[in-house]
Amino acid sequence: MAAAQGRAARLAASAGERLARWRERAGTWLRAWGAKAWAWMKPKLAWAWGATKGLRRRAYARLRHYLRLAAAAFFATVAALAVMPASLFVGIVANIPAAVSKRFRFTNTGISWPGRVARKVFGKLADASRRRLNSQLADMATPITTDAEHVGHVCDDPGATTGPVTEEPTMKGEHVSVFATSAEEVANAYAAYDPPAMAAVAAEYKGLPDAIRFVNDAVMALAENSATIYPMDPAMAEGVSQVSQVLEATAAYADDIEPTFRTVHEHDVMRLENPRVNEHWWNVGGIDGDGALWATASVLATAAEEVRGVYQSWSPEGMDDSAAMAVGAEYEGLPVGLEHLADAVTSLATRSADTYPVDPCIAEMVADVVHGLRKAISAAMELQPAFRRLHSEEIDHNENPRNGEHMWAAPKNGGASA
Repeated sequence: MAAAQGRAARLAASAGERLARWRERAGTWLRAWGAKAWAWMKPKLAWAWGATKGLRRRAYARLRHYLRLAAAAFFATVAALAVMPASLFVGIVANIPAAVSKRFRFTNTGISWPGRVARKVFGKLADASRRRLNSQLADMATPITTDAEHVGHVCDDPGATTGPVTEEPTMKGEHVSVFATSAEEVANAYAAYDPPAMAAVAAEYKGLPDAIRFVNDAVMALAENSATIYPMDPAMAEGVSQVSQVLEATAAYADDIEPTFRTVHEHDVMRLENPRVNEHWWNVGGIDGDGALWATASVLATAAEEVRGVYQSWSPEGMDDSAAMAVGAEYEGLPVGLEHLADAVTSLATRSADTYPVDPCIAEMVADVVHGLRKAISAAMELQPAFRRLHSEEIDHNENPRNGEHMWAAPKNGGASA
C-alpha cells in the first residue's frame, strides 16, 4: 500500500514538472511570437496613423461644426419661443373682427413669426459655422508632392476644367471604375426626369446638397481605404481627401439654395404650404396643382445615394488581375464620375434659368454649385498622374511583366511569421 502511494506521488510530481516545463515553453513561445508580431505591426500602425492625420483633423473640424449647428438649433428654438407670445397676441387681435362679424375673414397674421425668426437665427449661425468650417478645411489642404518633384495640387482656377472629361482608359487591362459607372446612372436618371410642378423642383433644390454629400461619402471611402487598406503612397489618400474637401465646401454652399428659394418665393411657397380657402382660384390658367408633390423626394439625391451604397461596399480583393490596378482605375474614374454629377447639376441650372419660374438668383446659385464641382473635377484629374508616378515601378511590372514575374509575388499576410 505504501509502495503504491509512493509511486502515485512520484507520478504526480513528474506530471507537475512536465506541466511546468510545457507552461514555461509555451510562455516563451508566446512572448517571442508577440514580440515578432508587434515588430511587424508597429511600423504599419505608425504609417497608418501618420497617413490618416489629415483625415482625423478634418473629421474633428466637421464634428465641431455639427456641435455648433446643434447650438444654433437651440438658440433658434429659444428665439422662436420668445417671439411666440407676441405672435399669439397679434393673431388673436387680428381675428377679433372675424369672430364678431361674418363680414370679416379669419387670417393667419403673426402665426408664421416664430418659424421665420427661427429660420433666420439658425440660418445666420449655420452660415457662420459653415464659413468657419470651410476656412479650416482650406487651411488643412496640402499638395500631393514627393521628395523628388511636384506631382499634384489643389486647383486654384475654378474654371480649369470646362469641357467633358475623357473616359478612355489610360491603363492597360479591363478595369472599369465602379465610381464612374454608378455616377453615370445619376446623370441618366436626372436627364430623364421632368418635374411636374414647382413643389418637385423645390425638392431638387433641397436635395442638391444631399446628393453631393452622398457622392462625397464614396470619395471619402476611397480616401480612407487608400490610407488604411490599399498599398498606396500616403500622398494618394491626401489627394483624394482634397477632392472630398472641395465637394464638402460645394455642398455647404448648396445648403443655402433651398432657404434662399423659400425666401425669394415666400408668397408662392405660402400658397402651397398654407393655402387660403379656395386658393386654387388664383391659379394662372385655372390649372389645379398637386399638393402631394410638396412632400416628394429629390430624384437627384435618391440616385446619388445609390453611388454611396454601391461604392462603399466595393472591394478590389479577389479580382482576377491586380487589385492595386483596380484601385488605380478608381483614381482614374473619379473625375469621370464627378463629371456625370456635374452634368446632372448643369441640367438643373439650365432648367432653372430657362424653364422654371424662379428668380434668376436661384439659377445663378445652382450654376455656382456646378462651378464648385468643376473645381473638384480639376483636383481629381491630378490623381491618376500621381498614381502612375508614385507607383511607376509596380505599375510597369503589372503592365510589362518580366519572365517569372509571379516569383516576386508578396504573401497575402504581409510576410508575418508565427
